Amino acid sequence: MMSLMLHHHPLSVCSMKVRLALEEKGLAWSGRVIDIVQKQEQLEPWYLKLNPKGVIPTLEVRNGTTQVVTNSADIIRHIASLSEGNGLLPQSESDNKLVNKLINLADEIDLQILSYARHPSMEKSEKILNARINKSLLMAEQHPELSSNYVVCVERSEKSKTFRVDEKHIKEIEQNALKSLTFAEEQLQGNSFLIGDSYTLADVIWTVVLSRLDLLGYSEWLDEKTFPQLTNYYSQMQNRRSYTLAQVQNEWWDK
Repeated sequence: MMSLMLHHHPLSVCSMKVRLALEEKGLAWSGRVIDIVQKQEQLEPWYLKLNPKGVIPTLEVRNGTTQVVTNSADIIRHIASLSEGNGLLPQSESDNKLVNKLINLADEIDLQILSYARHPSMEKSEKILNARINKSLLMAEQHPELSSNYVVCVERSEKSKTFRVDEKHIKEIEQNALKSLTFAEEQLQGNSFLIGDSYTLADVIWTVVLSRLDLLGYSEWLDEKTFPQLTNYYSQMQNRRSYTLAQVQNEWWDK
């Protein structure tokens, strides 16, 4: 019998994407919360062996053997591919290509950098990144067999510290996001969902992206004058039962 174990964090945007996919798919799953704020548990050796990049989420699919899937876009695609539960993929090949394009466009919006850049307390986000760097360096010394993995973790956090205060870089992210939003807006013309009248994986990932942009204060992007279709669509997605069950939260980390 198949079982699903998700390693995640409540306020992680990538974790939200996977939780929403699981709820829309209608599958039973269990979760293990990884403390990425205070304890930095994603840097523990046992977790790094599951997910070599030391990021969340990670999905373990157990069915006689255990299959580990990382990267939220890959995880939601894997969830959709399972025979059990509701269908989250369209029937036609052309629509499936469109779903993949919409997933990629959403996934390419660097919500992590935007979140660090627009956090209400730069001091708190700075402490989180510093703690991540310090623990990675310490664990690299204690576990030399994983030192290359920890170096990657350090470099990623250093880049986050640099890019979150780089106005030019932030502007580029925002410009690319606007292009993706414009494409999604066009897809919703005359449609209930991003792919016609059927809810798909594209709706999963875009619901979470819009929720995070809402939290980040991009109110002009969720305004009926700018993107009327997306604004109405986002409101309807928030009213779905899965939105609550998946805990798609508009909250900041504050500890």
